[in-house]
Amino acid sequence: MAPPVDLLLITWNRREYVEKTLPTIFNDPSDFRLYCWDNGSQDGTADLIASIDDPRVVKRQFNPENVGQYKPCMWFFETAASDVLGKVDDDILLPAGWVDRIASIVRKEPKFGMLGCWIFMPEDWDEKLAQRNIVELSGERVFRCTTVAGQSFLARKEHLLRYSIANEQSYSHGLPINRVQMTLDGLISGNPLPLLYAHNMDDPRSPMNVKTKSGNLGSDAALTARKLKFESAEDYAKWIATDARRRQELPFDTQIEWELLRRDNSFMGKLKRKLLKTFVIK
Repeated sequence: MAPPVDLLLITWNRREYVEKTLPTIFNDPSDFRLYCWDNGSQDGTADLIASIDDPRVVKRQFNPENVGQYKPCMWFFETAASDVLGKVDDDILLPAGWVDRIASIVRKEPKFGMLGCWIFMPEDWDEKLAQRNIVELSGERVFRCTTVAGQSFLARKEHLLRYSIANEQSYSHGLPINRVQMTLDGLISGNPLPLLYAHNMDDPRSPMNVKTKSGNLGSDAALTARKLKFESAEDYAKWIATDARRRQELPFDTQIEWELLRRDNSFMGKLKRKLLKTFVIK
C-alpha cells in the first residue's frame, strides 16, 4: 500500500489567508501528511499553525526570520518520507480530492514531472484553445506546460531531488526546482484533465483578496508581482490573465524554443528572443 503523500505549507504573515486555506486542506479526504514552516510571522499566523489539532500535521518548524522558500523546501525534501511530495501555498483554496487524484497519476507513470491544480480563474481556461498542448500518457490527459507553479502540485520525490537547486547561491526566488530542465529532459508537467480548480486568493481578481485587490502594490504583494516589478494590482491582474492565455495559445514546441533561447546569451540568441517576443508572445 502506498504511503500518504507528504505536503509542505510555508507561511509568512498571511493569517487572513491561512485561516481560510487550512480548512480546505484538512477537509480533503485524501491520504496525506502536512509539514508546516512558518517564516517568523508576526501577525498571528504562527499561533494559528501552532494551534492546529490534526494528526496529519507531522512536523512544524517555526523559524525566527523570513528566509524565503529555499531553506524550507530543502528541509522538507530531506525530511519527508513519502515517494510523492507536494507543496501548497498559504493563499490557495484547494479542491477536495486533488491529492489522491494527482498522486495516483504520478505513481502510475514515471514520465510525469510536476502535476498540479489550475491556479488561474475558471474563466481563463479554454480547452479548445489549449487543445494543441494537451497530451495523453498512460491513459491520462494532461495540459502540458514547460513549468508548473509551486502553489499546489505533486511530483515524485526522486524527480524533485534530482532537479532541486543544490547551490543556494544560484537560486533566485520561488520554488527551488529547475522545472525547465525537468521539461527539457522529457518529463511531462502540467495540469491533469478534467482540470482541478484551485482558487488563488492572491490574484487581484479574487473576491477574497485582502492585500493586493487594487491600487499600488506594496511589500506584501505576491512574490511573482514583486519579482516582475508590477506597481499596480490592476496591471498584475491583467498579466495573470494574459499568462494563462499564453500558456494555452502558444504551441508547446514554441515554448520550449523560448526557454532554450532564454539560455542563449549570444548576439543571435538575444536577437531571436526579441523577435520571438515581438511576433509570437502576445
